[in-house]
Amino acid sequence: MSKKSVDGTVVFNEYFTSVYGDRWTGIHDALLKDDKKVARRNLFFRQEQAQASAEEGIGAPHEFLPHCFEINESFDLGLFDTPMLPYYRMDPASIIAAQSLAVQPGDAVLDMCAAPGGKSLVLLESLTAAQEGECLDLSGRFVANEMSAKRKFRMMSVFKRYLPKEVRSIVKIRGVDGSIIGLNKKQDFDRILLDAPCSGERGVVHKKSELQTWKVKRTKSFGIRQYSLLSSAFMALKPGGRIVYSTCSISPHENDEVIRKLIKRKKNEIDILELDPIGPSEKTEFGQQFLPDRDGWGPIYYSVIQKGE
Repeated sequence: MSKKSVDGTVVFNEYFTSVYGDRWTGIHDALLKDDKKVARRNLFFRQEQAQASAEEGIGAPHEFLPHCFEINESFDLGLFDTPMLPYYRMDPASIIAAQSLAVQPGDAVLDMCAAPGGKSLVLLESLTAAQEGECLDLSGRFVANEMSAKRKFRMMSVFKRYLPKEVRSIVKIRGVDGSIIGLNKKQDFDRILLDAPCSGERGVVHKKSELQTWKVKRTKSFGIRQYSLLSSAFMALKPGGRIVYSTCSISPHENDEVIRKLIKRKKNEIDILELDPIGPSEKTEFGQQFLPDRDGWGPIYYSVIQKGE
């Protein structure tokens, strides 16, 4: 007689209740709602080129995020009839995670899992000291890696619509498994962003078929894959360099536990940098986390890792 299968929806809710307690109901409800976006100004774009009619969808400047604006219901990037687009829609938490990499002109930068490309745009603006439609420094090097051919094509389309030719000239597109980059490019980069593939619970709660088959081993399996990517990133990082590890998961198996494993194995070689919370972020053991029941941001987790000299 076969065992009765357990409904994954029950397992899902029991697991995250064990993590977040009574707060889980509010987080779950927030995940079912649309995530909050802002319009981030493309600093490579000369603002006077934007059409006034399309600008009507842009609301007030964001309270504390530079170059970001609230979005009105009428906001539509399709209204901009320009070769280069002046705004990119992003979760504000993603912007903060990317900026925490602290990229400087002249750096060698790797975006290990780069698609769809929004965080790459943030990094490239810092790398080239972009402002008011001009790039002041093209001495740096940028590698945008994406293993999925479909996602890589989407990323390249984003680059074409948002980056001028001179910036695209310093961007190298790669499509390899990120877990092997460290073997081939040891100590090659000053800054590495690892926005790791994850469970993406915001998507899971909207898909009945995924919820019904959900198991804890799903998130544990992602954690194993994420650690292999993080280990590769650490090998590819120069001494004194910085990694930002981020996910859009709310599971500790994919967030702090991945960092814990790296600390256990590389404890004499790394520092976890403590950053002040920004906006609705909350401190975790090794990083910062944005949960959607606070102002609709995220979910986004990120940790900032410094490699010893």
